Formats: sequence, structure tokens, C-alpha cells
Amino acid sequence: MKKAFLNIISLLLVVGNISIFTSCAPEVTPREEAQITIFSTNDIHGSLKNDEKNGIIGVEKLAEIKASTQNAILVDVGDATQGASFASISRGADVITMMNETGYDVMVAGNHEFDYGADVLLQNCENATFPILAANVKRNGQNFLDSYKILEMANYKIGFIGLTTVATATSTNPSLLSGITFEDEVATAKEEIAKIKDETDAIILLTHMGDNSSAVSCTSEKLLSMLTLSEQKEIAAVMDGHSHTKEEKVYTNSDVRIPIIQTGVNFTNLGKVTLNFKDQTEGVQFTSQGEVMDYDEAMNYTIIEEGTSKGEQVSQKLASITSEQNKILNEKLCVLEKPLFGGYICYDYVESRLVETAYGDFVTDAFKEFAEVFKENEKLNFPVVAIENGGGISQSLPTWYSDGTNVTRGDVLNAFNHGNLVEVLKVSPAELFQVIEKGLVTTDQENTGKLVVTKVSGSFIQCSGFSYTYNPSNPTGNKIVEIKLNNGQILQRLDTENKILLATNNYVSSSFQKAEKLGELGGEDILVEDYILKLSQANQGVLDYACSYDRIFIDQDKSPETYDVKIQVLSEEAAQKNQEFHLFVDDAESAKSITSDDEGNLSITLSKGAHVLKLAESSNYIYVNNYSGTGVSNTKEGYYRFTFDVEK
Repeated sequence: MKKAFLNIISLLLVVGNISIFTSCAPEVTPREEAQITIFSTNDIHGSLKNDEKNGIIGVEKLAEIKASTQNAILVDVGDATQGASFASISRGADVITMMNETGYDVMVAGNHEFDYGADVLLQNCENATFPILAANVKRNGQNFLDSYKILEMANYKIGFIGLTTVATATSTNPSLLSGITFEDEVATAKEEIAKIKDETDAIILLTHMGDNSSAVSCTSEKLLSMLTLSEQKEIAAVMDGHSHTKEEKVYTNSDVRIPIIQTGVNFTNLGKVTLNFKDQTEGVQFTSQGEVMDYDEAMNYTIIEEGTSKGEQVSQKLASITSEQNKILNEKLCVLEKPLFGGYICYDYVESRLVETAYGDFVTDAFKEFAEVFKENEKLNFPVVAIENGGGISQSLPTWYSDGTNVTRGDVLNAFNHGNLVEVLKVSPAELFQVIEKGLVTTDQENTGKLVVTKVSGSFIQCSGFSYTYNPSNPTGNKIVEIKLNNGQILQRLDTENKILLATNNYVSSSFQKAEKLGELGGEDILVEDYILKLSQANQGVLDYACSYDRIFIDQDKSPETYDVKIQVLSEEAAQKNQEFHLFVDDAESAKSITSDDEGNLSITLSKGAHVLKLAESSNYIYVNNYSGTGVSNTKEGYYRFTFDVEK
């Protein structure tokens, strides 16, 4: 913080959950008291349009809120430009355009900002009217992006330091990060704080790091704990991202209390840090308080005329871009007989990172199909297999918020939004073992049979052309029990001589360090789209794909043979109590009669594994799986509830 009198000692007072800091000295000329409000978003992943059903606040309301608030600053804490089709169709460019229009002042690059490659990120930075920061990211030893930004508001200077998790180095396609390194977050934070503390009245850390210690080596809270007390006293608040969690807490250590906030995912909440500056003869004193506004709080925020005008301007721009995009995204590919679940289930569970899924089977079947053609054209003589990392599948088909059963180009883009290419490699069985083992590192199994879902891995392998059996309780690196090709051949763990033709995306292919690359098949989204068209056109425009769940097996499975599911039936949000319904389970041709209880719940006993349920009276399908716990009980507060919606 600014220092005019170095002999004055910093003071820190604590009142409730509010941090009160006093800098070492004031400006020579006293400044008026002021309140500055900093709004934040994180991990919006291209979700920019207001959607009441799914709780998405949207940029129109955000623009209204900022314009209606005196001395307001708007920041984003990363992962804005990748995700939904609105983002992926233009590789983030349209998101940047809308962020400009909305009035963002500063942003930190999240790990997914790198998904399109370093050069695309730089182009998006150039198009942004606000700085995109990444203090700990280097390119060939030099700063890749700006490290910090100092914004002046109401005669006070607020410093923003941006930090991107070092886990980006392994979560993003390495081939797109040539020369890029991610430096230690703590060391970088210390360096940047020292650099700007004398030029600022308060510092905000923008940390795309999150609070999940199993996913990153350094969380935002750990970062604070590694700073010295004098460094901590420079920090007014931490605005966090990456873990898709709602954080509304205060870091406490000795005589400091620093608010940490994170807003979850997909723009369902809005972060807010309030800084109150009060002049003191000893120096500039401020208090900081953080909160997370939910959908209702944001939508009911008091808006003034200036805010309404700004919101209309943003709405018009969004409508214009959306109209152009929809010409492509709304193109119908086929009608879907039954959903292909995989990836995130309603923003809550990432099934493809933990278990075999229908969409995982479908996608790898597509890769294998085109690899077979490649094999024939190249006159090769190797067994053909295909794999996809679970983290490469972002949504189900169609995406869970889609309307009806029509599959569109947008649905495919929503699921495959990383910009990956599918390559054909010649690999050994030994390498295949190693890559699958990598995806099993975090697996374990509770005595209930449920797989441990708090440490799911994006490297968990979906497959085609072979099956594998593993024991989740075995030691890391030795979990695979058997890999068997479709022709019955059992592969050997240490076999480096024999070869297999493998199709996979170029993120996964980087793990096959000794493999020979034979060619490229095209973008993931294009291959999946072509496979959808091929199968549906042979079936009068209907895609009817059944997953038999016969590719990934658990050895010494602790799961009971059956498990119980309870799902509520709603009509216009009212529970349908003591009523008879007709339930279809998986591909059953006939429905079974089932009656709801006094709370409108249907109680069902199912065999272990994944199932897709549907009521004859409802339009929605529900996916349940005892291994992940999906749908077995209500999901965490604030997320989608597993309910059947019926019309009565």
C-alpha cells in the first residue's frame, strides 16, 4: 500500500467477519471516504444468456447491476471463453466481444482459456478492451500475459494480481502450449505483491486455483497460508475460480481476516466484494467484506435508469451474435431415440471421468470406425482400438438443458468444446496399459460399493475395440487386471514388441511418448457429427444407440447386487402424491406400474450399474448409477434435483 511516512506502524482491526486494514501512511492530501464494489464471475464457460429454468444470471443483468452501482469494478476469474457452444463456435471470440460490451475491467486467464492454443488466447487478449492477467505464466522465460493491473476508483488505487493454476500444464493439450510454463503460484504472488504494494491502497488476488486440494497442488486458501503476515495484510480479498464450488468464507490467521469468494459454475451466482475506505491521519484504512449473490438476489438487484439502458444495449448485441450463431448451431442432425449420457450430468457429476458411459462408448466407436477406414486405405495390418479421456466429454447428448429430442450441431459442440483433433497412432500394449493406469490413479471403492467420486480423473479412459478389468482398491500403477481385444486376444502389460492401431484425441496422444503418429482423422466434434449422421440416416433420421456397459469391469467389486433409488414426481413443481405411474427402465418394451408415496416419491430397486429411467407420463429421462451415486439421492444443494416432470 502507498507509504508516505515509513515510521508509522500498520494497524489491523477485526470486527465480525469484516477485515479492517490500515496502511503504513496516507496520501499527503486526505481523500474522502469511499465505497468500492467489485463484482466477479468465474467459470461461466460461455453461459452468457439469462436462463431462469437453469438459474443462469446472464450478461444483460450483469451489465445492469454494474451500471447501477456507484464505484463498481467487474472482474472475471477465468474459464469464460470455453465451454458452451456460444464460446466454442468462435473459439472464445464472441465471449470476449460480449465481455467488452458488458463492461468487464479485468480478467485472469483460466486453464480452459488455453484450450484453443496460446496464439488464440493472445488474439482474444488483443480483442479484449480489458487486460487478461496471468502472472505465473511464462513463454520462453518471458511473461506471457500481464501480471497485474492497477485500477483507480474514487481516488483509490486497487491492484489486481492474476494467478492461473499450475495444473493447467497437464489439463490442457501440451501440443498447444509450446514454450509455455506455469510457475509456482506462491512464489509469484510474493513477487507481485512486493512489486505493487507501494503503488496501491488495496490488493485483490484473482486466483483461478479453487478449493479442491485433490485437483490442484495449491488452492487459494493454501496460497494465503504460505504468505507472510505482512504480505497477508496487503490483501483485501481473494476472488477465486476453477473448482466450480461456491466459496463464501474468510481466511483467518492471527490478526488477519481475508474474504475468499467463488461463484460456482455457469453463471448461477455473482461474487461481490465491498471495500470501504475511511481516511485516518495514520493512513488509508479500509474494510473488506465478501459475499456470493444467488440467482434471485442478482435478478432482484435494484436497477437505475442507466443500468436499464446498458442492459438493453448488451441484450441487443447478444441477440445479434446469437442469431448468427444459431444459423449453424440449430442445424438438426437427427432425432434421438434415447439420451446418450456422459460427461457432466446436470453440472453435478462427471460420469465419463469415473465409469463407462453410453456417450463414451459412442464416441470411441466413432473414432474406431474412422480408424478402420484409415487402416484399409493405408493397407495396414494391426488390431484397431480407440480411446477417449473422460474429461474430453463435457456433456451428454443432447445436452441436458436441450429442448426435446432433436440433436443439433450445437449439442455436439457443447460436448466436444476443447478443439481437439483425433489422431491415429501405432502403440504397444505396454503403453496402452500405462495410459489407462494413469486414468485409474484416483479410483478407489467404499465398502458400500460406491466409487470414490471426490477425486475423479479427467484421464479415466472410455474405450472401443477392447475391454478392460481393474480393481479400484489395488495400488496405484497396478490396478488393471486384464485388457482384452474384441477378437479375444489378451494383452500383456510388458509387451513392447506387438503393435496396435489406436485412434484418440491429441491431448491423450501426448501420453504415448514412444508411439508413432500415422495421421489425423479430423476434429472430435466433426467425427462425432459424421458418425451421428451415418447411423441416423441409415435409420430414417433416428439415432438409436444402446449401451450394453460391457467394456469396463470392476474386479472384486464391493457393490451389492441391487440398490435403491428414490425419485420425486412433480407437476408444476407440486409433488404428485399417491398416484400410479408407468416406468420404463433402460430398453424395456413395456412399462411397470409404480405408485408414488405420501411425498410424491417413486421407490425403485435396480441391479447394480447405470440405468436410464423414464415415465410414460413425462418427457425427461433420468440417469442413475450406484457406482457414482448419481440420482441415488438428491444432489448437493443448489444443483439440479433428480425429478420426473409430468403434466397432469
